[in-house]
Amino acid sequence: MRSYLRRGFVPLNEMFYRIQRERLNRLNTIFDKLTFLHILGIWMGVVVLFGIFYYYGGTERSYLFSNIHKEAVTSLLDHIYFSFITATSTGFGDIVPFGYFKVISILEVVWGLVLLAFVTSKLISIKQDVILGEIYDISFQERIHGLRSSLLLFRQNCGRLINQLEEGTLKKREVNELYTYISSFEDVLNEIADLLNDSDEDAHFTKVLDPVNTELIFNGVIHSFEKLQELVEALNKSKVEWQRDITVNLIHKCLMVNKSLFAKLAAPRMPRAMKTKAQPLPDKKVQDLTAANTRVVEGIKKGLEPGRWEGTVSGG
Repeated sequence: MRSYLRRGFVPLNEMFYRIQRERLNRLNTIFDKLTFLHILGIWMGVVVLFGIFYYYGGTERSYLFSNIHKEAVTSLLDHIYFSFITATSTGFGDIVPFGYFKVISILEVVWGLVLLAFVTSKLISIKQDVILGEIYDISFQERIHGLRSSLLLFRQNCGRLINQLEEGTLKKREVNELYTYISSFEDVLNEIADLLNDSDEDAHFTKVLDPVNTELIFNGVIHSFEKLQELVEALNKSKVEWQRDITVNLIHKCLMVNKSLFAKLAAPRMPRAMKTKAQPLPDKKVQDLTAANTRVVEGIKKGLEPGRWEGTVSGG
């Protein structure tokens, strides 16, 4: 409630709605943490307690009567047996309640049916979680493949532009639209950053990026920046006027995202505040990737320095 007050005025009905929703979410969380065995154990424990109550709570007017032996039930095992067939609504009719035990047996039937419903729903949720987990795993892998494919497409576009520069067939229009490729590259880098961000601890499904995919993604990022460096150097050598403000700003944004990505690469060795969803790579591998990335980034920054290109435009 204090957090609501810090945000400013909150209508009273909205405040009550939020409180009720938080309580409901808390109850759902508690129920989700209970396993099938927990619920089954609770159900069996309650049934046994009812049986013990029947045994010790009997009076002259309230007792269990055996239709087979035509006498009151005296065995604790028989009382627990009656409790089980009552909770499961089996009702063989060999033992019947008298007195207020009739009311108690009705309450036990209701309680038993409620707990059985919980057990059934838990069984269904377990199967559902397995299916959803498989679907989530497939979608997670597809997301990784999509990111790697996007990085490959960016490198292919850069390679095509470099070939056109070398052949002298690069059009002015394509130079002016260079920012569109850089913008797409920035979007891919931001998606990778989101993939590495720490997940919500309360999330039902979480997936950790394994070391193999982590290395593949970061190698793809480095190769993409290497291709961008080649393109920048080729553009500078060809004396093409390509450094529009939007293009340069997008490259700087890509470099900023690159810096945050490689900070996350070493995150497992850093404080909890920088935790990521990627399993740590070996120290030697992290050092090699970081060193290669640093060389590429320095090369791109050098290519963006004033005086690295001439203000003439190739034909188009």
